[in-house]
Amino acid sequence: MKIRNTFTRLLSLFSAAVLLLTGCQNTPDVEVKKAVPLQSATTIEGDVTPLNDIARFLAGMPGSASSPLMASRNSEHWQRFSQNMDELWHRFSVMRQPRIAAFSRGQLGGLRSSGTLWYPFSGPDVLFAETFFPGSNNVLLTGLEGSEMLPDLGTLSPAEIDTALDGLYTSLTTSLSCSFFITKDMRVDLQRTRLKGTLPVVLVFLARLGYNVESVQMVSLDASGGLIAGHPGGWPGYVVRAQGKSIYYFTGNVADFALRSDSRYLSFVKRLGSVMTYLKSASYLMHTDEFTMIRKAILDQSYAVLQDDSGLPLSAFAGWNVNFYGSYSGVLDIFKSYYQEDLARAFAAGGTNVSNIDFGVGYKFEAGQSALILAQKR
Repeated sequence: MKIRNTFTRLLSLFSAAVLLLTGCQNTPDVEVKKAVPLQSATTIEGDVTPLNDIARFLAGMPGSASSPLMASRNSEHWQRFSQNMDELWHRFSVMRQPRIAAFSRGQLGGLRSSGTLWYPFSGPDVLFAETFFPGSNNVLLTGLEGSEMLPDLGTLSPAEIDTALDGLYTSLTTSLSCSFFITKDMRVDLQRTRLKGTLPVVLVFLARLGYNVESVQMVSLDASGGLIAGHPGGWPGYVVRAQGKSIYYFTGNVADFALRSDSRYLSFVKRLGSVMTYLKSASYLMHTDEFTMIRKAILDQSYAVLQDDSGLPLSAFAGWNVNFYGSYSGVLDIFKSYYQEDLARAFAAGGTNVSNIDFGVGYKFEAGQSALILAQKR
């Protein structure tokens, strides 16, 4: 019980800390009511598959003229939503995406095309996974957020669609503006609408990144960690396939108390072999004694780890080749017990393994405040 309470407390602290980041608080009510011109383009040339049309609809993007969602696209609410989504995406595509992509090409080399990218504590953040590692064939996302399938949008009333789009927009605001999700708020924003869970967010990101979504399948894990269709097993999730890439998402808790009683998730990860691991906005959970199993699994199975300072403590990478990027400007006050003196010394020492970056990512999301650590096994 003590461990469970500690885990809950840490998540509560995380949510409280994010409330301090007023630059990311941007509600759909304000955005939707802005006096902005309505966009007129709701169609594109050529056919769009039904699933990809749904992804584009949720992303605020035009569909084909024969789309069954055309009436909804022609509504004033969707037009406003589309315009606001364009603006929200613009913030990311101009301020962060090109700079992160340049960093990825210049510093990650072959790591950016790993066979499998493992992204624990990710929630539905396929966006940053793809921006840093566009060549990965398989992306494994994991979070506490749900993995429900989409409803048939054709059965929803106009009011239900409008409410769902507003909740989706709110959930996307912090990720596109500040680079992370607010887990607690995202649950509320989506679960109160007919678009529940993480799948709508993943589809939006894939559509905005230019992927054609080919299939979505419900999956879970059997007792040995094998992938099975549907949700009869533990660790419910889904697989999205898009142009040769497979994105896996599983809902579950990776705290020690949970993994000791149900190890099928770690068994599944072990089946993937050696992986590239990415960690961002991980609440410093692996700095505690309640997350030793996931920490050990990452160190055992990863040939390289790219993370911000909220991932593994620097001391965990003893014997690895480590490079540092950006600036270690400390931690948010709510996380002050996780300040790393050794990390501060490493950045202050400079040298050939310390380089600047021109973008922000993670909790310290402003350019000039963010720290990235790239650790590679020798």
